[in-house]
Amino acid sequence: MFEEEIHLRDYLNIIRRRKWTILAVVFITVVSVTIYTFRQVPIYQASATIAIEKEAPNVLSFQEVMDFDMEDSTSYQTESKILQSRPIAEEVIRKLALNEFLRQQYAKEPDFFLQRVGNDLLAKVQTLLGKPPAPSETDPEAVEDEQLLDAFYEMVSINPIRGSRLLEIVVRAPDRKLTSQIANTLIDVYMARYLDTKLSTSKEAVRWLEKELEDAKQQVRESEQALQAYKENQAIISVQDQKNIVMQKLSELSTAVNQARINRLKIEAQYNQIQDFERGVLDSLPQVVSNSLIRELKVKLFNLESDLSELLKKFRSKHPTVMAVQSQIDAVHEQIDAEIHQIIRSIKTEYDLARSQENDLLAAMEEQERIAVALNQKTVEYDVLQREVESNRRIYDALLQRMKETSVTERLETSNIRIVERAAVPNFPVAPHRVRNILLSLLIGGVIGLTLAFFAEYWDDRIHTSDDCTRYLEIPFLGIIPKVSTRQILRYAQENARETVVPTIILLDPASPVSESYRGLRTNVTFSSLEKGSVMLITSSEPSEGKSSIASNLAIAMAQSGRRTLLIDCDFRRPMIEHVFQLEENGYGFSDMIVEADHQKTRRANYQTNVENLEVIPCGTMPGNPSELLNSAKTQKIIHALKKTYDILILDSPPVNAVTDPVILSHMVADAVLLIIHAGKTKRRVAQYARDQLLAADANILGGILNKVDVHRNGYYYAYQYRKYYRREEKDKRGDQRLQRRGNGEQPIATPLPPETPLEDPNEEQPVP
Repeated sequence: MFEEEIHLRDYLNIIRRRKWTILAVVFITVVSVTIYTFRQVPIYQASATIAIEKEAPNVLSFQEVMDFDMEDSTSYQTESKILQSRPIAEEVIRKLALNEFLRQQYAKEPDFFLQRVGNDLLAKVQTLLGKPPAPSETDPEAVEDEQLLDAFYEMVSINPIRGSRLLEIVVRAPDRKLTSQIANTLIDVYMARYLDTKLSTSKEAVRWLEKELEDAKQQVRESEQALQAYKENQAIISVQDQKNIVMQKLSELSTAVNQARINRLKIEAQYNQIQDFERGVLDSLPQVVSNSLIRELKVKLFNLESDLSELLKKFRSKHPTVMAVQSQIDAVHEQIDAEIHQIIRSIKTEYDLARSQENDLLAAMEEQERIAVALNQKTVEYDVLQREVESNRRIYDALLQRMKETSVTERLETSNIRIVERAAVPNFPVAPHRVRNILLSLLIGGVIGLTLAFFAEYWDDRIHTSDDCTRYLEIPFLGIIPKVSTRQILRYAQENARETVVPTIILLDPASPVSESYRGLRTNVTFSSLEKGSVMLITSSEPSEGKSSIASNLAIAMAQSGRRTLLIDCDFRRPMIEHVFQLEENGYGFSDMIVEADHQKTRRANYQTNVENLEVIPCGTMPGNPSELLNSAKTQKIIHALKKTYDILILDSPPVNAVTDPVILSHMVADAVLLIIHAGKTKRRVAQYARDQLLAADANILGGILNKVDVHRNGYYYAYQYRKYYRREEKDKRGDQRLQRRGNGEQPIATPLPPETPLEDPNEEQPVP
């Protein structure tokens, strides 16, 4: 299977094939745009520029008073809309008397023309139906005013200049002087109205500020009185100082409570340690170990126990001396126990004291917290009243300041709108842009032309190039045969003094690129492993694709290469070989050989041509049953017998899609099949159907040949030029031969072989190929 890949050359080939379509679209587009452009009325443009300086906003509301430092981000859009407002436009129209001019401009608008035509048609239809036109509900004067304003707005545009505080007023009109007059008058009317509006706004602002200032003054007075009354009722001298004292004391109590808790926890740990402890454990307490009296008693106890141990070595336990020492030991033990119990009691007392101290501090801190909470409540109410006083004062101060500024503004009567540049009378029109329009039309025409070309190519189901052949038919490509123009055919006929339907170009003009194409086709066919005695069937999918011409010229090319070639006309419906080689119509031919194949000796229908190594067999008598005749075993035997004599047999057969004859021959006798395709005419589906018919008959399709190729359109231009180049080199060498050929009328002529020449016995058992 052939993979369908698209390359850049495919697109270039499409453009080359469709170049006339593209050029026609480009030409029509450029001509249309050029005519339209040169018929347009020249349009002139004048522009003026104004600057909108930054200023404090007009005082029209309370919000604007509080935000007087804020810049209005939509000021440019606002001023642009004001410049295009109806009152300003009407005043400009009135001052310059533009009614008649605008009426003419509006009449040129396409919408007005369509509306007028529609109204006229509607009135005529109603008249034909016998219904009088309904009276208009709108005032004609109002409608005309709207139309004039629309025409005015079409001429004027307001453009903010990015990155600046400038507005550009642009006027476009066919009258060069009027453009500057409209722009300048528009600015004058706008600035006059702006000053009037600003003056009236200042007066309104003063009145509004006076009222608001009195109200703000009363609010300040009332809020200060409320704050003073609250301080007197709550006995507040200085809220902040009192709050600082309470919070400082609360902080100190919190620190003391934390310290007491730590001390209590430490003593509590010691107290818990001595609860229910044995004596040996109590002796290890830090308070016991560090007690100096207990240490002395233990030293004394140690000495007494040492003495007792020495005495027991000498005396018995009941000895008075021993008993006296034992009494002293017991007394020391009692003293130690008494001292330990005293330490335990002191720890318990210390623990109770720590708990009591902690509880007292906690109670004091809770009381201080209640005092702080109460003070905070008073502070909140105090702060609310204080903020209200401060807020009212700020409002009052702001209103007072704005009152002063507004009064000054009213007296100065200045404007923040400044004329930067007035409009001058333009010298040259800005439209139409003739060069740009023509260049754009060239570009647009090219795009449209390419689009149409590719669209047409997409819907084109015909085979044009060798790539189409291999891509869509999936068969090898053997070569192309360039198209021979009608003028060339007539010239060949005149030179050879006869009418010809299928010119044998390879003889008439052997140095031509077409002849070279046949020789190239011969080479490609020869390299396709055809053995001696091979039968090659030449057919096409539809009639008039040039199969007989290719068969004749290819047979001549084969013969010129030294191969003994036999050309057989197997087209029993429209035979052409007899016309090519000037044979008698319906003479003895291939069909007669098949019919006489049952006789003992079948005559040959071979004709010797004036081309060395080339013989032909014409169609012969046209039978009434061509398919049955070709499908017989006699046909197979005759072809097999002829294969023994010739190097190659070329069969010219009918189209595949028209009759079944070529399918029969491809299955029975043909070793290879050449499928002829009319470039730019044969449709893919038609050629694919023919290919499928042949493949279904197990035909060996050697390849496809593109015939009647326009080398200037289908990508073969350079190869064609090379062949023309070599033809020019050989022109001088072959000049004399060509003149002689024209004088002698060299053309293919066939003469019959001796009629007594028999064909090998067709009844003899022959192997079927």
